[in-house]
Amino acid sequence: MKRKILLCMAILSISFTFASADTDKPVASVNLKSSSVIEAYIDANVHCNAALLNQVMDNEAVLKITRQGKIVEQNKRDLVDFYKRRGDITLNCTSNFEILSTSDCVVMVRVDFKYPLFTQENYVTVVKDQNGIWKISQIHRFNG
Repeated sequence: MKRKILLCMAILSISFTFASADTDKPVASVNLKSSSVIEAYIDANVHCNAALLNQVMDNEAVLKITRQGKIVEQNKRDLVDFYKRRGDITLNCTSNFEILSTSDCVVMVRVDFKYPLFTQENYVTVVKDQNGIWKISQIHRFNG
């Protein structure tokens, strides 16, 4: 089932990449549901898809990474630029997610990327704006 979802998301992300020259404009089908945003986030991470990541993250979104007792912050632009530099690659990991809490306008999700030697935990906050558009506002990442 997860493979089918990831395959669908990959096809959708390719379609959206070519269909939208302005990646800051919301693509309705990806941003209309919080679950679609999470699936797109997973796909963007596994395939280093900068355009899709740009689509699902709010312009003010922040990634916070815990590293050696410090918190390192990256904003959306830096993260999208990093993915652009990496290019189109597929990471050697599997993914799964669990919805931790949900309300009408906020969803908290734990997304795990399992690599051969470690698991990366991502606590993702997805929010809905006044126009009904869902985007990621914050990510907390832990490498264990």
